[in-house]
Amino acid sequence: MAISGGGGSGVSGMTSEINVTPMADVMLVLLIIFMITTPLIQSGVAINMATAKNAGEAPEAEAEDATTITITRSSEYYVNKTLTGEADLLDRVSEAFAKAPDKPLFVRVDVATPFGSVVNVVDLAREVGIERIGLLVDREREEGGIF
Repeated sequence: MAISGGGGSGVSGMTSEINVTPMADVMLVLLIIFMITTPLIQSGVAINMATAKNAGEAPEAEAEDATTITITRSSEYYVNKTLTGEADLLDRVSEAFAKAPDKPLFVRVDVATPFGSVVNVVDLAREVGIERIGLLVDREREEGGIF
């Protein structure tokens, strides 16, 4: 009589390993989804802003209580992402600065916007009593490098 001496649990020679290939596939798909959707979540109205090499940093512009006026190429005015007519612009800016009078006003302008629209906004801001006005631009990328 032969007795086998394998004292196992009944599974002959199998080791349990986790197959990470499906997990890696899922992670790559999620990475691609996030890479595509992140630029679409960009706050504000989509415009082509001017670029500048020596643009200063404006961390206050990203704050929740910051007042931003956006002017599109068709001279539409947005006060904090809300479409506003030119006639109501003075009232909207006054309301925004009644809440936070010490905050600066930020102006985002499309590159193809007539300059007169920008002058009108600055003039209205001065009429309300706003002294600190910032013009937002995109920082120009430096040439060279690996990418």
